[in-house]
Amino acid sequence: TQLTSEATLEHWPNLSPDGGFIVYASNASGNWDIYLQRVGGSKAINLTEDSAADDTQPALSPDGEQIAFRSERDGGGIFVMGATGESVRRLTDTGFSPAWSPDGKEIVFATEGRLSPEGGSSISQIWSVEVSTGETRLITEGDAVQPSWSPNGRRIAFWTIDDKGQRNVRTIPARGGEAVSVTDDAFMDWSPAWSPDGQHLYFSSNRGGSDNLWRVPVD
Repeated sequence: TQLTSEATLEHWPNLSPDGGFIVYASNASGNWDIYLQRVGGSKAINLTEDSAADDTQPALSPDGEQIAFRSERDGGGIFVMGATGESVRRLTDTGFSPAWSPDGKEIVFATEGRLSPEGGSSISQIWSVEVSTGETRLITEGDAVQPSWSPNGRRIAFWTIDDKGQRNVRTIPARGGEAVSVTDDAFMDWSPAWSPDGQHLYFSSNRGGSDNLWRVPVD
Protein backbone atom coordinates (compact mmCIF):
# COMPACT_ATOMS: atom_id res chain seq x y z
CA THR A 1 0.00 0.00 0.00
CA GLN A 2 1.46 3.35 -1.03
CA LEU A 3 1.41 5.81 1.87
CA THR A 4 2.95 8.96 0.33
CA SER A 5 2.79 10.39 -3.19
CA GLU A 6 4.68 13.70 -3.11
CA ALA A 7 7.22 14.45 -5.86
CA THR A 8 9.96 14.82 -3.24
CA LEU A 9 12.38 12.58 -1.38
CA GLU A 10 10.93 10.74 1.62
CA HIS A 11 13.24 8.67 3.80
CA TRP A 12 13.50 6.96 7.22
CA PRO A 13 9.88 5.82 7.76
CA ASN A 14 8.93 4.71 11.26
CA LEU A 15 5.58 3.21 12.23
CA SER A 16 3.80 4.07 15.48
CA PRO A 17 3.34 1.21 17.99
CA ASP A 18 -0.40 1.04 17.28
CA GLY A 19 0.14 1.10 13.51
CA GLY A 20 -1.98 4.21 13.07
CA PHE A 21 0.67 6.76 12.09
CA ILE A 22 4.02 7.02 10.36
CA VAL A 23 6.79 9.55 10.81
CA TYR A 24 9.39 10.12 8.13
CA ALA A 25 11.81 12.74 6.80
CA SER A 26 11.16 14.70 3.62
CA ASN A 27 12.84 17.57 1.79
CA ALA A 28 9.51 18.98 0.57
CA SER A 29 10.09 22.30 2.37
CA GLY A 30 13.54 22.89 0.86
CA ASN A 31 15.41 21.29 3.75
CA TRP A 32 14.92 18.00 5.58
CA ASP A 33 12.02 18.03 8.03
CA ILE A 34 10.15 15.37 9.98
CA TYR A 35 6.54 14.69 9.02
CA LEU A 36 3.68 12.88 10.74
CA GLN A 37 0.94 11.24 8.69
CA ARG A 38 -1.97 8.97 9.49
CA VAL A 39 -1.77 5.57 7.81
CA GLY A 40 -4.46 5.68 5.15
CA GLY A 41 -4.50 9.47 5.23
CA SER A 42 -3.07 11.91 2.71
CA LYS A 43 -2.24 15.04 4.73
CA ALA A 44 1.22 15.11 6.28
CA ILE A 45 2.06 17.47 9.17
CA ASN A 46 5.50 19.08 9.26
CA LEU A 47 6.68 18.70 12.86
CA THR A 48 9.95 20.63 12.50
CA GLU A 49 8.97 23.49 10.20
CA ASP A 50 10.36 26.02 12.70
CA SER A 51 13.89 24.63 12.22
CA ALA A 52 16.02 25.80 9.29
CA ALA A 53 18.44 22.92 9.93
CA ASP A 54 18.01 19.41 8.56
CA ASP A 55 16.01 17.04 10.80
CA THR A 56 16.09 13.33 9.90
CA GLN A 57 15.98 9.73 11.18
CA PRO A 58 12.83 9.92 13.37
CA ALA A 59 12.07 7.10 15.82
CA LEU A 60 8.81 6.90 17.77
CA SER A 61 8.98 5.87 21.43
CA PRO A 62 7.36 2.57 22.50
CA ASP A 63 4.36 4.44 23.95
CA GLY A 64 4.04 6.62 20.85
CA GLU A 65 4.31 9.82 22.87
CA GLN A 66 7.80 11.00 21.85
CA ILE A 67 10.00 11.11 18.76
CA ALA A 68 13.78 10.87 18.85
CA PHE A 69 15.58 12.22 15.79
CA ARG A 70 18.87 13.41 14.35
CA SER A 71 19.11 17.16 13.85
CA GLU A 72 21.83 19.39 12.44
CA ARG A 73 20.63 22.37 14.52
CA ASP A 74 23.13 23.95 16.92
CA GLY A 75 26.00 21.72 15.85
CA GLY A 76 24.01 18.51 15.50
CA GLY A 77 23.04 15.62 17.76
CA ILE A 78 20.12 13.53 18.99
CA PHE A 79 16.97 15.44 19.98
CA VAL A 80 13.60 14.42 21.43
CA MET A 81 10.19 16.04 20.92
CA GLY A 82 6.57 15.26 21.61
CA ALA A 83 4.68 13.18 19.07
CA THR A 84 3.14 16.31 17.52
CA GLY A 85 6.38 18.34 17.46
CA GLU A 86 6.22 20.10 20.82
CA SER A 87 8.88 20.55 23.53
CA VAL A 88 12.00 19.88 21.46
CA ARG A 89 15.09 19.26 23.58
CA ARG A 90 18.64 18.08 22.95
CA LEU A 91 19.84 14.77 24.38
CA THR A 92 23.35 14.55 22.90
CA ASP A 93 25.73 16.67 20.86
CA THR A 94 26.54 13.76 18.53
CA GLY A 95 24.83 10.68 17.17
CA PHE A 96 22.86 9.10 14.34
CA SER A 97 20.19 6.40 13.89
CA PRO A 98 18.48 6.68 17.30
CA ALA A 99 16.55 3.62 18.52
CA TRP A 100 14.49 3.33 21.72
CA SER A 101 14.82 0.69 24.41
CA PRO A 102 11.59 -1.32 24.86
CA ASP A 103 10.87 0.40 28.18
CA GLY A 104 11.36 3.86 26.65
CA LYS A 105 14.00 4.87 29.21
CA GLU A 106 17.04 4.85 26.93
CA ILE A 107 17.96 5.63 23.34
CA VAL A 108 20.82 3.89 21.56
CA PHE A 109 22.69 5.68 18.76
CA ALA A 110 25.79 5.41 16.56
CA THR A 111 28.53 8.02 16.25
CA GLU A 112 28.64 7.73 12.44
CA GLY A 113 25.67 8.11 10.11
CA ARG A 114 26.28 5.70 7.24
CA LEU A 115 23.43 5.61 4.75
CA SER A 116 24.74 2.73 2.63
CA PRO A 117 27.06 -0.27 3.08
CA GLU A 118 29.58 1.26 0.70
CA GLY A 119 30.32 4.13 3.09
CA GLY A 120 32.49 4.17 6.18
CA SER A 121 35.50 6.41 6.63
CA SER A 122 35.97 6.03 10.38
CA ILE A 123 35.17 3.63 13.19
CA SER A 124 31.70 4.21 14.61
CA GLN A 125 30.83 3.49 18.23
CA ILE A 126 27.43 2.78 19.74
CA TRP A 127 26.33 4.67 22.85
CA SER A 128 23.17 4.78 24.93
CA VAL A 129 21.64 7.86 26.55
CA GLU A 130 19.09 8.01 29.36
CA VAL A 131 16.11 10.05 28.17
CA SER A 132 15.36 11.57 31.60
CA THR A 133 18.92 12.58 32.59
CA GLY A 134 20.98 12.73 29.40
CA GLU A 135 23.60 10.43 30.95
CA THR A 136 25.47 8.45 28.30
CA ARG A 137 27.33 5.13 28.37
CA LEU A 138 29.52 3.38 25.80
CA ILE A 139 28.26 0.04 24.45
CA THR A 140 30.78 -0.81 21.70
CA GLU A 141 34.38 0.14 21.01
CA GLY A 142 34.61 -1.62 17.64
CA ASP A 143 32.88 -0.43 14.49
CA ALA A 144 29.05 -0.46 14.72
CA VAL A 145 26.23 1.48 13.04
CA GLN A 146 22.42 1.51 12.72
CA PRO A 147 21.63 -0.06 16.11
CA SER A 148 18.33 -1.83 16.75
CA TRP A 149 17.17 -2.80 20.27
CA SER A 150 15.70 -6.29 20.75
CA PRO A 151 12.06 -6.49 21.95
CA ASN A 152 13.11 -8.11 25.25
CA GLY A 153 15.69 -5.35 25.85
CA ARG A 154 18.60 -7.75 26.24
CA ARG A 155 20.55 -7.26 23.03
CA ILE A 156 21.30 -4.64 20.39
CA ALA A 157 21.74 -5.54 16.72
CA PHE A 158 23.96 -3.51 14.41
CA TRP A 159 26.06 -3.87 11.29
CA THR A 160 29.79 -3.43 11.08
CA ILE A 161 32.74 -3.24 8.70
CA ASP A 162 35.15 -5.82 10.08
CA ASP A 163 38.92 -6.12 9.71
CA LYS A 164 38.50 -7.93 6.38
CA GLY A 165 36.28 -5.20 4.99
CA GLN A 166 33.16 -7.39 5.22
CA ARG A 167 29.77 -5.88 6.09
CA ASN A 168 28.11 -8.17 8.63
CA VAL A 169 25.28 -8.09 11.15
CA ARG A 170 26.07 -8.68 14.82
CA THR A 171 24.38 -8.43 18.21
CA ILE A 172 25.80 -7.35 21.56
CA PRO A 173 24.41 -7.36 25.12
CA ALA A 174 22.57 -4.11 25.81
CA ARG A 175 24.82 -3.40 28.79
CA GLY A 176 27.93 -4.01 26.69
CA GLY A 177 30.11 -7.07 26.28
CA GLU A 178 31.20 -9.44 23.54
CA ALA A 179 29.52 -9.10 20.15
CA VAL A 180 28.20 -12.21 18.36
CA SER A 181 28.13 -12.51 14.55
CA VAL A 182 24.73 -13.14 12.98
CA THR A 183 26.17 -13.14 9.45
CA ASP A 184 29.79 -13.80 8.51
CA ASP A 185 30.30 -13.83 4.75
CA ALA A 186 31.54 -11.74 1.84
CA PHE A 187 28.12 -10.26 1.04
CA MET A 188 26.99 -6.79 2.12
CA ASP A 189 24.70 -7.44 5.09
CA TRP A 190 23.40 -4.31 6.79
CA SER A 191 20.48 -2.34 8.31
CA PRO A 192 19.15 -4.96 10.78
CA ALA A 193 15.67 -4.85 12.35
CA TRP A 194 14.16 -7.23 14.92
CA SER A 195 10.96 -9.17 14.42
CA PRO A 196 8.31 -8.26 17.05
CA ASP A 197 8.83 -11.59 18.86
CA GLY A 198 12.61 -11.16 18.89
CA GLN A 199 13.22 -14.53 17.25
CA HIS A 200 14.50 -13.22 13.90
CA LEU A 201 16.51 -10.38 12.43
CA TYR A 202 15.60 -8.85 9.10
CA PHE A 203 18.39 -7.18 7.15
CA SER A 204 19.34 -5.92 3.69
CA SER A 205 21.80 -8.00 1.67
CA ASN A 206 23.08 -8.35 -1.88
CA ARG A 207 23.59 -12.13 -1.46
CA GLY A 208 20.92 -12.80 -4.07
CA GLY A 209 22.67 -10.70 -6.70
CA SER A 210 20.87 -7.45 -5.85
CA ASP A 211 19.80 -5.70 -2.66
CA ASN A 212 16.82 -7.46 -1.06
CA LEU A 213 15.43 -8.17 2.40
CA TRP A 214 16.50 -11.33 4.19
CA ARG A 215 15.63 -12.96 7.49
CA VAL A 216 17.78 -15.00 9.88
CA PRO A 217 16.92 -16.69 13.21
CA VAL A 218 18.98 -15.20 16.04
CA ASP A 219 19.65 -18.55 17.77
